[in-house]
Amino acid sequence: MMFPYFVTSVICFFFVGSLFAQTIESEFLFSTNFDIRPTFVESSNPYFVNGGKWIYIGKTADFDEPGVYFYDTNSKQKIYKSIPLETYYLAHTTDFIGQIENKGKRLPLTIYEFLYFEEGNHRAGFILENKGKSSKAKKYFYVGWDLNANQIDVVEPIFEIPEEDSKSFAQSSYIGYSEKDQAAYFTFAVDADLKDDLSEDVSAFIYKIQNQNLTKLKEYKSKFYPYTPEFHPESNQIVIAAYAEAFQNRNPLGYLLQLDANTFQTFSIPSTPYGICFSKDGKTLYMAASDTGEVRIYNTDNLNDVKKTKWGTHGHRLGFWKEGELVWVRNSGLHIYDPKTLKQKKVIPTKKFYKNYVNVSGSVFLPFQKLVLRNILEDPKGGASSRILIAD
Repeated sequence: MMFPYFVTSVICFFFVGSLFAQTIESEFLFSTNFDIRPTFVESSNPYFVNGGKWIYIGKTADFDEPGVYFYDTNSKQKIYKSIPLETYYLAHTTDFIGQIENKGKRLPLTIYEFLYFEEGNHRAGFILENKGKSSKAKKYFYVGWDLNANQIDVVEPIFEIPEEDSKSFAQSSYIGYSEKDQAAYFTFAVDADLKDDLSEDVSAFIYKIQNQNLTKLKEYKSKFYPYTPEFHPESNQIVIAAYAEAFQNRNPLGYLLQLDANTFQTFSIPSTPYGICFSKDGKTLYMAASDTGEVRIYNTDNLNDVKKTKWGTHGHRLGFWKEGELVWVRNSGLHIYDPKTLKQKKVIPTKKFYKNYVNVSGSVFLPFQKLVLRNILEDPKGGASSRILIAD
């Protein structure tokens, strides 16, 4: 018996829709606000911490008391944690440049990059920048924070830019956290001359912090800053990309550090690699270019084994929100692909979640669990509007 066309269409629509349905677990919007105390400065790159229960969303302004903010996905509340940095500084002033000021920025210290916060092992950590009001010299430290005692107990120097060096610029990035090993990973890099794009004048470092001990895992030279690092905790792999736009013809590189095998490999990557993720078993690495839509799929056991295809442009994040659904988060929508065939299965338009203009920069996955879809253009008054989505 043949079904009428409209009945068949309805059934097919319902079936496909159910395959690609999603639940909005919660939504939040917190705008930068300098008028409140403690102040709030929104992070442009939020990420999951505390076993995936919290999202790091920002910190206080430099002129305010040092502190960080999180969004609790269970209570759906904003959480503030004050960092006892001033107490440590007052007891160790000779270790730092500068002094306490009566006006403006009080401490000569800045939380340069917040790294992790884990109630499971009662530890948090961040990169600290130290510079005085009357000096151009800069010092950088890794700082460990004992959450139980609420005190700073680890301060390790990383790098120092002397007074006479007017060209060097430092940058740090959070890589990831291993709950299994209770270890955090981050990059720190210094470009000796930002105007020089031809020389390998970037000194890059990959660090591990475990059991309150800071270990430099790798140091290398590059033309590029470390960019969009990703960590695969199950296979202990770190991938670091370089940023270059297609028209620059700079031949960007990727770096794969396999911790268990102690190997460090360099390989060619696409331009503007906003989309980077591993498969669940860590044997496949995906990279997608925002400006050209080029996609490359690497075998992590043999980086010369690479496949290429083309998807759409203006993507900002690539990842899995469930097994079998690889999502290229673009301004136009959530473009869902089969991770093996790389064929598109479905598009969920962003207009389903947002009425106004859309730029999904800063969206982030909790791999194989959920996606924070973040629109930096939703509210004209400022503040990114975020939806936490779970694939059904």
